[in-house]
Amino acid sequence: MTLVHLRTGLTHEALGVLYEVGSSTIGRAIREVRPLPADRGFAVPDRPGIRLRTLEDVFAHAAAEDVTLRIDGMETQVHRPRAGRPGRS
Repeated sequence: MTLVHLRTGLTHEALGVLYEVGSSTIGRAIREVRPLPADRGFAVPDRPGIRLRTLEDVFAHAAAEDVTLRIDGMETQVHRPRAGRPGRS
């Protein structure tokens, strides 16, 4: 479920429905599992000895391979309850 969350951006509530568990269970699982891939680093296809663990590693690898990086800076509107209303912390 952590990989589904990271890949799709589905909310904890939606994942709870999908996996038939509560959203708090989803949140706990994501918090526990999410650090694991980052600790191991991300593999580079066709380069088995290379692991990128930090953003600096990504930029250095891109520069060494003459790769242009693009960042998706699209904003996503998030709907929140008004201040002072239930559900707003």
